[in-house]
Amino acid sequence: MGQKKISLATATGIAGLAGVVLLFGPIIAVSTRGEPPFDGTRDEVATFFGNAAATGWDETARAIGAIGVVALLWFFVGLSTLLRPIEGSPAWRSTVAMLSGTLLVAYGSVDVAWQAAVNRGTGTDPAVALYAFDVGNIGFSNAWLSMASFALAFGWVLVESRALPRWLGWCAIASGAGLVAARFVWESPFWMIPYSLFWVWVIALAVRLVRRRHLVPDTVMEATHG
Repeated sequence: MGQKKISLATATGIAGLAGVVLLFGPIIAVSTRGEPPFDGTRDEVATFFGNAAATGWDETARAIGAIGVVALLWFFVGLSTLLRPIEGSPAWRSTVAMLSGTLLVAYGSVDVAWQAAVNRGTGTDPAVALYAFDVGNIGFSNAWLSMASFALAFGWVLVESRALPRWLGWCAIASGAGLVAARFVWESPFWMIPYSLFWVWVIALAVRLVRRRHLVPDTVMEATHG
C-alpha cells in the first residue's frame, strides 16, 4: 500500500504556518520585556538589552526565530513555484516574488545587531547599545520593501487569475502599497497597519493552501476533471 504524497501546495502552506508561529512566538516574548519605540532613549535601550541578557532564554528565542525564517524561505519558494504555471511565460512576477522573499529571509538571517548588543548584557556601552538598536530598526524598515515587493508581485497575478479569491490578491496589493508608504514615515505607528495586514494575508493564504491542496485556476481544474 503506497504512501500518500504531500502536495506542493500543502507543504507550502504548512511551511508558512510553521514559519509564522516560530518567528512571532519569540518576537512576542521579547516584546513583553518593554521594547522601546523606534525613537527610544539611550537609557531605555540599554535597560531593554540588559533585561534581555538577564532572562537567560533570549538566545533560545532568537534561535527559534531563525528557524522560523528558514521555514518562511520554503514558503516563499513554494508559493513562487505554484505561481509560475498560473502566470504563464515569461513568469517574471513569480521570479520577482521568489527573489523578494529570499531577500527578506536573508535580512532575517544576517541582521544580528540586537543579538550582538544582548550578547554582552549590561557590559554593552549604552551608546553602542543605542547604535545597535537603530541599526536593527532601520534594517527592519528596509525589509518592509522586500515584503512589499513580494506582496505586490504575488497579488498582481492573483487578481488577474482565478486561482484563488480575488480578495486575497487585493489584500496582498494593499499591504504591499502600505509597506512602501510606511518606509517613508518609518518611525510613525502607521507601519503596524500594512505590516499586520501582510502577515494576516500570509496566514490566510497558508490555511487556504493546506485545505485546498493546489493553486490552479478553477477553469483549468474543471477542464482537467470535466
